[in-house]
Amino acid sequence: MTRPIEANKPHKPYPTFPLTPHPSGQWAKKIRGRTYYFGPWSDPQAALESYHKQAADLHAGHPSTIPTAGVTVKQLVNSYLGHQQDKVASGEIGIRHFDDCRRTLSDWATFFGKATAVSDIRPDGFARYRNRLAKRLSARSLARHIIIVKGMFNYAFDVGLIDQPPRFSRVFAPPAANIIRRNQRQQEAANGKKLFKIEEVLSLIDPPADHDVVTPAFLRPAVLLGINGGFGNTDLGTMPLKAVDLDEAVIVYPRPKTGVERAVPLWPETVTALKAWCASRPQPQDAQHLGLVFLTPEGLPLVRQKVKTNADGAIDGVANLDRLSHEFIDLLEALGLKRRGIGFYTLRHTFRTWADETRDQHAIHRIMGHTLPGMSGIYVEEIGLDRLRAVVNHVRLKLFPDAT
Repeated sequence: MTRPIEANKPHKPYPTFPLTPHPSGQWAKKIRGRTYYFGPWSDPQAALESYHKQAADLHAGHPSTIPTAGVTVKQLVNSYLGHQQDKVASGEIGIRHFDDCRRTLSDWATFFGKATAVSDIRPDGFARYRNRLAKRLSARSLARHIIIVKGMFNYAFDVGLIDQPPRFSRVFAPPAANIIRRNQRQQEAANGKKLFKIEEVLSLIDPPADHDVVTPAFLRPAVLLGINGGFGNTDLGTMPLKAVDLDEAVIVYPRPKTGVERAVPLWPETVTALKAWCASRPQPQDAQHLGLVFLTPEGLPLVRQKVKTNADGAIDGVANLDRLSHEFIDLLEALGLKRRGIGFYTLRHTFRTWADETRDQHAIHRIMGHTLPGMSGIYVEEIGLDRLRAVVNHVRLKLFPDAT
């Protein structure tokens, strides 16, 4: 399901027609800073009549007295996805978050029926949908699905697509925090913690000569950065060359996910690996990738999203092309280290766990690109490199105890 695009919008029936075609498929009007919807594109006369019935109240700042009972599940989802697609275009949300919303809401719409009037959905329907999700999702994934659906209804109420949000606060609530934690402990008991041992990390940095996988040149510096400073897949896939200062042995740039500035002092081993990589770095396939540190042998970014569109040009899916994860998992399997839930991001978990032994939480947050918690985020303006080096060197000594 995707919203109609500009090219499909109908023209106004006559120049002075007071309503405009909205991407949700409805005739709409913005009144006192809020957009109201009055009926589908296919029936402009009915939409005009609905507007005239409500116009006086709306322009006076009073809530509408006419229920929006005709809004369907499909119209609701399309309108919200259109809003989210605009946020992708403006850079407010990432394409992967949009795809999560698209897949979640497509499932929700299929369950209730795309032609169903939103006003006909009752609390017991939301309860049945939640029970269905709970049978196949982890507690954390269930919470995410519920948050996305509730976000859609909050949007719909805010823009006037529905007159009031559904009454589902109890029957469609996310799992409690203790349930999520218990579920996570159960997964860890079955699959092990998302953590590498010291000898495992060493074998990933320098695999034994007898393993049967030929690793690409980017993998060794990538693994070192993962354990040196908690860099994740997307961090490395988007890292700009200008962020890396090998002379000063430090990387400084905002973390893509949070936008928080991070500073990561580099180990000598990491600097050496990065110098070797940069000396043989492939030529980028496209000029826009000239400034990236890491590229595949074909000259493409290590991690990228391929957006699939439908005939109307709207986003219809996202394929996550993660060469780094693919090669890392191949190496895990060759070394006999593969188990469920373990991947390149496990290096970040491992770094964070080992770094925590220093008890310098603010320095760890700055290295990992996390927002400083509480009032510290407001008042702490700078954390010295000496503190940051103390953290990364603590982790280094676990792997290389004889290092100086």
